Amino acid sequence: MSATNVLPSPGLSLPERVASQSQRKPWIISQKDDLTWFIGSGLVSYATLACLMLGAPVLPFQLFWLFCVDGPHVLSTVTRTYCDRAERAKLGGFLWIPLPLMLIGPAMTLAGYFSLFMLLAVCWQHFHIVKQHFGFMMIYKAKVGDRGARDFWLDRYFLLASLFVPLGIFVLRTRFALTGFLAWLPGIAIAMYAVLAAAWLLRQAQKKRAGEQMNWPKLGLLATVVPLQWLALLHASNFGPDGIIRAGITLGMFHSFQYHRLMWFHNKNRYRTPGAQERNGLAARLVPNVAFYAGLVIALHFLLSFLPQALAGNHPLMVSAIWGIAFTHYLFDARIWHIRSDKELAVALKMA
Repeated sequence: MSATNVLPSPGLSLPERVASQSQRKPWIISQKDDLTWFIGSGLVSYATLACLMLGAPVLPFQLFWLFCVDGPHVLSTVTRTYCDRAERAKLGGFLWIPLPLMLIGPAMTLAGYFSLFMLLAVCWQHFHIVKQHFGFMMIYKAKVGDRGARDFWLDRYFLLASLFVPLGIFVLRTRFALTGFLAWLPGIAIAMYAVLAAAWLLRQAQKKRAGEQMNWPKLGLLATVVPLQWLALLHASNFGPDGIIRAGITLGMFHSFQYHRLMWFHNKNRYRTPGAQERNGLAARLVPNVAFYAGLVIALHFLLSFLPQALAGNHPLMVSAIWGIAFTHYLFDARIWHIRSDKELAVALKMA
């Protein structure tokens, strides 16, 4: 996801710009939808994490996450790429990217690096989640014209540090013997992060005291995702490398609910317009209602991801190959959510 510039035209007078900013809605869909799906769905992750911390078995949460939330969210990209005639024309030969991506895992597995492949795959997954949270933050900033250079720098690096520092500590604690300099590294990282977090908090307090406009949707998003990231990964690090599944479930719940709602919002707006069936083809016929969308993406996940692994007995070669579907999702996402350069997308997301 990418942010876009939705500030008023620079040709407007100062009073006109102020009036335009005051009329902007700070929400992506609506206050109710955003608070429910883009911010409030983090409560599902907090509840899941609390259950796991209290000793609940991982398997029921893992099955719900895989079958109903995360797996279907990966396959939902199909509805606006392979099923969309206009998008197929834009993507061209890139549509064949799943084939080489599904060979990376088996090649590393045959070379004896399955464990390393899984670590790299999970790190890429985490980077994908980080990009989505960053994209939501930037959209919320664009929605209200929150473009000050100091705030841009602080928001950007505070969020990135909040999401990557806990991951780095997890990798250090579970993959390396913390001796010598490595023993100091987590403490150094936390100290540097604490300075950045304090600067960000002081800036918010300064803006509040000065009566400046507060970007509450952005602040709500950060207040939800930042503590969740730290709690999930620090908890997971107590279980060694295999603890990553606990973090994946917890963080992936929030990410996937956000993505499903954004995808449905996009599809509903884009494929229900006049001429959509002629312009977009099958995609416009696949979104009659949200229940149909949910059933479709769950079925795609079952057929393309779960069933092959089940038939292969979760053999490492098949498990690593199926990761290629997730990798495809990550790469597609990096191309199809650029609001600034895709006018049709901007219209579908009500940001034109």
